[in-house]
Amino acid sequence: MQIEDGVEGVIVGGTTGEGQLMSWDEHIMLIGHTVNCFGGSIKVIGNTGSNSTREAIHATEQGFAVGMHAALHINPYYGKTSLEGLISHFENVLPMGPTIIYNVPSRTGQDIPPAVILNASKSPNFAGVKECVGHDRVEGYTSKGVVVWSGNDDECHDSRWDYGGKGVISVTSNLVPSLMRELMFEGKNPSLNAKLLPLMKWLFHEPNPIGLNTALAQLGVVRPIFRLPYVPLPLEKRIEFVNIVNDIGRENFVGETDVQVLDDDDFILIGRY
Repeated sequence: MQIEDGVEGVIVGGTTGEGQLMSWDEHIMLIGHTVNCFGGSIKVIGNTGSNSTREAIHATEQGFAVGMHAALHINPYYGKTSLEGLISHFENVLPMGPTIIYNVPSRTGQDIPPAVILNASKSPNFAGVKECVGHDRVEGYTSKGVVVWSGNDDECHDSRWDYGGKGVISVTSNLVPSLMRELMFEGKNPSLNAKLLPLMKWLFHEPNPIGLNTALAQLGVVRPIFRLPYVPLPLEKRIEFVNIVNDIGRENFVGETDVQVLDDDDFILIGRY
């Protein structure tokens, strides 16, 4: 449904895809599998970033070896580095192929300042930045010719149409791809944006991918199995999701079965996998 509804690329092994819960072997295998199955129809971007430059280099080499079209790289998190360290980190991964840099300070604990992005943009392999800091940062880049994808679904409409953004790397699109494409490519549409904002707010009530995994289970798209430390949203939020689906229209969501609330006992939590 993502391809049929016009999504241009997929991130494999990002936060939404639980890359942080995979071994590197699983990670690279999944990138290769996605390329083999869908690489002729859609761009496959592998999340091969790491807080270890050595790991990021090795994983990116493997990702390109199995056919990914581009890499997604985050800045080193938890074990944060200096401004010069950020520049060196990206300078070591950029030579391997097309690269999107991802700035999400709420998760990494460190902002990637514009000076680092502008330095990286000198590389012919720099494809752009997924930016989560806000509209002013987006506009600051786009005014200098830097390609920006919004990393915040609830800001992506305005970033796209008012601040020069290219589009969005979206969580919500996993549920309503055709509506997100319309939001990004068919002109400014405040009414559609307002219609989707309750869904976006619901998805991020708890850290991603908890909301998305719960929603996909309720829609019958995936089995209701959670790999810890993720657990499903509580019953009252699942009931809220059913109402959101009905308001937006079930036909706009992925999957073919009726949306279900699901009981707590329907979910399986696994700690060893």
